[in-house]
Amino acid sequence: MPRLLKAITFLLLAAFTLASSGDRQPIYQNCVRQCLKGGCTELSIDLKLTLWTCEANCRYECTHTVTKVLVEGGHGVHQFHGKWPFIRMLGLQEPASVLFSILNGYMHWIGYRKLKRAPSGGGAGAWRSLYMTNALLAMSGWFWSSIFHARDTSFTEKMDYFSAILMITFNAYMSLVKTFNLSNPNNRGYRALLRLLLISFYVIHVSKLTFWPFDYGYNMIAGITVGMISNLSWIYWCTTNRANRRYWWKMVLFVVLLMSAMLLEVLDFPPYLWILDAHALWHAATVPLVYLYYSFFVDDLHYEVTNTGGRTLRSGRSNGKIV
Repeated sequence: MPRLLKAITFLLLAAFTLASSGDRQPIYQNCVRQCLKGGCTELSIDLKLTLWTCEANCRYECTHTVTKVLVEGGHGVHQFHGKWPFIRMLGLQEPASVLFSILNGYMHWIGYRKLKRAPSGGGAGAWRSLYMTNALLAMSGWFWSSIFHARDTSFTEKMDYFSAILMITFNAYMSLVKTFNLSNPNNRGYRALLRLLLISFYVIHVSKLTFWPFDYGYNMIAGITVGMISNLSWIYWCTTNRANRRYWWKMVLFVVLLMSAMLLEVLDFPPYLWILDAHALWHAATVPLVYLYYSFFVDDLHYEVTNTGGRTLRSGRSNGKIV
């Protein structure tokens, strides 16, 4: 879910953003041509380790050279190739976003460990497996977010997007299973159908973006649609179960705060000290919210153990009760 909201914000701002106004400047294009024509200087070890190329390094150097000229001429800060001019550190393109992506992944790791220690008796065991799988996918998503912000290439970009949509899709699966009571053994066929539909969607989605030209608009619309289904499903389930699940408010608050945090991206601005921009702040804002996210899941497992008579997603029956 966290990765979905930056896509929503991009769509809202796309009509107003000069995403590549900097690299359209003749002075920039000439700078890159001259840099490449003159040959590359020996790249430092940190740039080699982070797989910078001659052309990529020329673009980076020219970005900051041209930015300095434009700012001194009163033309403001422009974006280049869809990105603000960040100062790289140890070869990392967007060091603040890398740091906060790592922290998000670490928070999901903490959540995973909490789930591992949570009750597993009866129905809680199946739900715990589901929640732990979700945590692993979230860690994978934030890992690739870190890699992508560290070094933007076609491969890292695709892995970032593909892991994000997988994370969103699995979250939607969990929320829909909850909302429509698909854990009930009588609904086993519907649960299998839901899995088939979501797996098919993911395979088609990745195939379309891999074997055909990458369609950013389609990718964002797909992510937004699945993410909104997930968010609305969680809110519906929580509010309709608030009478007996006193922890319901945690997921609702998580979703509301997550949606509110996207306002940081609306306030898009050039990076402070060429390091900290609105997107990095957005990643920073999601870090503490992860605690609330897993607090809900742990409470839900406790409820499954103490109030559902040991019912399970697989068998669905214990003590004469059905999920």
